[in-house]
Amino acid sequence: MKTILKYLILPICLVLATIQLFPVLMFGKEHYELYKWFGAGFGAYFILHFLLFRKNGEFAQTFSHELTHTLVGLMFGQKIHSFTATNGNGGEIWHSGKRFGGIFISLSPYCFPIFTYAFLLLSIIGASNYSMWFDILIGFTLAFHVVCFAKQTRSYQPDIQKYGHFKSYLFIVVFWFFNATIILLSIRKGITDSVVYLFPQYWDNIVTAWAYMYNIIAPIISTIFTQLINTKI
Repeated sequence: MKTILKYLILPICLVLATIQLFPVLMFGKEHYELYKWFGAGFGAYFILHFLLFRKNGEFAQTFSHELTHTLVGLMFGQKIHSFTATNGNGGEIWHSGKRFGGIFISLSPYCFPIFTYAFLLLSIIGASNYSMWFDILIGFTLAFHVVCFAKQTRSYQPDIQKYGHFKSYLFIVVFWFFNATIILLSIRKGITDSVVYLFPQYWDNIVTAWAYMYNIIAPIISTIFTQLINTKI
């Protein structure tokens, strides 16, 4: 049973993440005016990237990659011994601690936009008349992370090879969908209200999915046991 759950957990999470993201995208399509400043920041980064950052932005991308490893490692109780980020020669961190949350520490730089979440958190304490600027910065930093993820999410990455290509890419997609949902919801609700709204929805979907699976599987198991008992008799 444990082995079955090990292989099913990420596909189930992908289904749940897709169920949550789809209505948020549909709402954004119908109420695109709410996302105009977010879109302006998002587009502004790509313009600046191709004009200014395409050749000299590698250090910022490497730094954000290693910083994400570091922050997520700290969240899982790791002790950080060294941090290195270079302009052209990659980077690395060395950490130690209990072997818990390893996949999150290894793969978070490919799906966790730390600078975007930083501005989402700062928007909580920001005055409402500055919300436009926060939306711009949220869009701008998200575009930066999109470029980072597109460049760095490669099959030769040791982080990805460590957990196998299929599992790693599935993990990355799941958390990209989850983070996209949180970010888009936060533009109209604020991050606090978005989290309060979203997690009960995930729980309801888990319960619904479990009930649906039980209604399908229970009769099959009952039939099998009945056949086994009759065969023994």
